[in-house]
Amino acid sequence: MLTTTLFLLGLGFVAALILAVASKVFYVWEDPKIAEVEDSLLGANCGGCGFPGCSAAATAVILGKTGVNVCVAGGNEVALKVAAIMGQEVELKEPEIAYSSCRYNLLEAETRFIYSGVNDCRAAAMYGGGPKECPIGCIGLGTCARACPFGAITMGAHGMPVFDRNKCRSCGICVEVCPKDIIYLSSATTRMIGDYRVDECSTPCQRACPSGVNIPAYIRQISMGNYDEALRIIKERCPLPLIVGRICPAPCEMDCRRTLVDQSVGINNLKRFVADREMQSGRRIYPFLAPKTDHRVAVIGGGAQGLSLAFYLACLGHKPTVFESSERLGGIIRYVIPESRLPEKVVDWEIEGVLGAGVEAETGKTAGRDFTIGSLLNDGYKAVAFATGGLDSRQIIHGRGVAAQSIPGVYTLLDFLTVLSRREDFRIGGKVYVFGGGNATLEAARLCLRKGAEEATIIYPFLKQDLVLRGIDVDAAEREGIRFLFGTVISGVSGIGDTLAGLALIKEDCSVEHVPAEALIAATGRISDLVFVRAGDEDPRPEAWATIASYAMNPDNRYDDIFNLNENGVFNDNLAVIHSIAKGRRMARAAHLFLTGKELEPQANQIKKDMKILNITHIKGVDANARNIALQNLSASSYCDTAVLFSQTEIGSGLSEDAAIKEAARCLDCGLICYKKSAS
Repeated sequence: MLTTTLFLLGLGFVAALILAVASKVFYVWEDPKIAEVEDSLLGANCGGCGFPGCSAAATAVILGKTGVNVCVAGGNEVALKVAAIMGQEVELKEPEIAYSSCRYNLLEAETRFIYSGVNDCRAAAMYGGGPKECPIGCIGLGTCARACPFGAITMGAHGMPVFDRNKCRSCGICVEVCPKDIIYLSSATTRMIGDYRVDECSTPCQRACPSGVNIPAYIRQISMGNYDEALRIIKERCPLPLIVGRICPAPCEMDCRRTLVDQSVGINNLKRFVADREMQSGRRIYPFLAPKTDHRVAVIGGGAQGLSLAFYLACLGHKPTVFESSERLGGIIRYVIPESRLPEKVVDWEIEGVLGAGVEAETGKTAGRDFTIGSLLNDGYKAVAFATGGLDSRQIIHGRGVAAQSIPGVYTLLDFLTVLSRREDFRIGGKVYVFGGGNATLEAARLCLRKGAEEATIIYPFLKQDLVLRGIDVDAAEREGIRFLFGTVISGVSGIGDTLAGLALIKEDCSVEHVPAEALIAATGRISDLVFVRAGDEDPRPEAWATIASYAMNPDNRYDDIFNLNENGVFNDNLAVIHSIAKGRRMARAAHLFLTGKELEPQANQIKKDMKILNITHIKGVDANARNIALQNLSASSYCDTAVLFSQTEIGSGLSEDAAIKEAARCLDCGLICYKKSAS
């Protein structure tokens, strides 16, 4: 017994000695900050950060492999604690909350078969995409609810996931486990700068809206009496709802699915209803306003596009200043659309709301006369965004014959011809490029050569034979000394101080070529949607500037064509305003990404114009019910006056509250192919 005891004691001593030696040999020093950072994390080990547990995430922070905001579940509070440990600052941002774009369960939606297999959405999706007719419809078996480590998702009585905003930690696990890809992380910020996707449950009216307002969402809020929330949803995509409610031709209503039964929902009237209530109350309703940054942005042009651009930059936390050549902001909405159609007090209220979001304005200041791109950048502006409108609006607002050259060396074709007609002594030297096709473009190139240009080159985005079919004798033009670049677009311009220096061209094979240029003439009605920044690494000279891509559409890089989206292509100023609002919001996205050090990339699966989206041509189970549109505060004789009925200019002369709620109830709350069958 004694021998056994001594043996065991000796064995234990030897083992301890070996472990002690091993601990010295294999000792790895661990930064005490790792433990400190790990203690600051939630300890949920949810994996939402992309690392296998909080310990691994803490180590990654210390090694500089990730930022102090690594803990998506902890949000800003945890990020601030980790930043304090690391001696860094953290940029606070709006938390993203999970939501699903699907609204119809298996009892309400059309089904293909009854599923009775494994109680997991992923298993059900393996059977031809699931039991619903809608290919992106929620299967409803609760996989997302079981996967959520914070209990933020429950399956409601209607068999669809319900998301608790207070419990959601933006970890994204529900997004990962959903086999239908219909759960997203979203915030007002992401909605302001995003666009609809093909794989999202969008509706016909949403897709028809030029500014991309989530129409079913705000109508749903109106039906529940949540008018402020409805207006917030509208302003995430349209900062001028009071104006739009009076002048928009409402293309969304033409695509409303109720037209397959009776009449469209009064979408525009409902928008105006909540906007009128805001003005009557005197309270300002804004979407989320991000924490302020120190990024100053100059916005050139105070019309609908410039105001929208500035509004969203302010909402995103930046400091925009609008420079307007007229004495008052508004552009077309103030100077072109008549008072009978759009009262001045409405315009004033909307503009005051934009300024109230944190926008500054300087009126009576003209680009090229009172400031230049270079001078603004030297004054501390991080970016200069042009939203100047076209020749049509300039002539109406500022008088005919005005030839604006806001960007050094860059003219529209009509502006260029106007300058030539006024100044016999006008000379243009160096290498000149003319963008476009047609006889007027050819004549501009000839005039440049006569006026002293060293070279005149026509840039045409299509093939030579396309230009020949338009009646242009290309060979004869080349014999005159005119050069051609076919299958080429302009992706950017650059300059030094107050002069144009070069162009960035994208060739047919998507290669990029930089060419020197002293002048650019564009056969287009307007030159806008351009955002200028310091050239940076491309040209270290302090006076050098260049454009950044202002809108990303296609993954093959040809989306960078700076003239691709400049023409509104609309038939009246009312719809031009709506398109301008959308363009301003998209420009804000480009500027915001640049200011936050991110690349502008095409949004995955983005819905594009004229794209074929899953839809239906007939509906069933919906009773006919006429529109509840009734005007208030109008005399009986006014109802016979079609002009009065069309304009409805007076504040409060739109829908009554009762009529608005009834009209909102007519909405079928559509999805791709689903809709509310009991609406009446």
